[in-house]
Amino acid sequence: MKRHQATLLENRRLGPGLYSLQVEFEDLGDVEPGQFFEFLTGARFLRRAFSVADRDAMRLRFVLRVVGKGTAWLSQLTEGSKLNLAGPLGQGVAMPSEGPVMLLAGGIGAAPLLYLARKLNEQRVEVDALLAAGTKEELILTEEFGSLCRKVILATDDGSCGQKGLLTDILPALPAINDIQIFYACGPESMFAALKRLDLGKPLYAFLESRMGCGTGLCMGCGVLGRDGRYHRVCTEGPVFNLEEIEL
Repeated sequence: MKRHQATLLENRRLGPGLYSLQVEFEDLGDVEPGQFFEFLTGARFLRRAFSVADRDAMRLRFVLRVVGKGTAWLSQLTEGSKLNLAGPLGQGVAMPSEGPVMLLAGGIGAAPLLYLARKLNEQRVEVDALLAAGTKEELILTEEFGSLCRKVILATDDGSCGQKGLLTDILPALPAINDIQIFYACGPESMFAALKRLDLGKPLYAFLESRMGCGTGLCMGCGVLGRDGRYHRVCTEGPVFNLEEIEL
């Protein structure tokens, strides 16, 4: 596990309890969509894991939601703060050779899909995105996706922005869905379960979120049950899995 001393360049509020952190590294090699880094958060022993939301040269972007003391500490950091990070960790996404591809984001699940959208764009693979959240204030990164995707569909539970309803209610009615070759999704577990029930008939890869202890596969604290009856470690074998190969 490679450790880095990095500098916080920007800490920007995106919405209620949602923050975007841009971090500059002195030495940064290859980082693939789907991989993540673990942050030390003050004096707390266990690190906090965050997926890479975007990259610009030696700068990485991360998006976090404040849910406890560790993320609250990160949200209060100011420009120039020094950070201790470990990574990149996990396996990157298996990139498709052709499209079109559709990205399915529930809430903060938009974060890791943004970096995937950028890489697909660089490879000239056509990509659409369906971004959903509870309210307009919780929809994030819409402008960034708009610059990288041929089409972006917005949806909110309360109808305050875009179409009204859940992502899994809106997806089946989209006109272009039959042309999509591969789906990538990130969001809450309930969204993955609903996507499984839709049976889209095309490969669907899920970016899983899990509480992690070590980040290296030793503690088995992030295991997810596979259809093969084995527990698969999200931190080392994931965090991206074919949705059909895991049990929810």
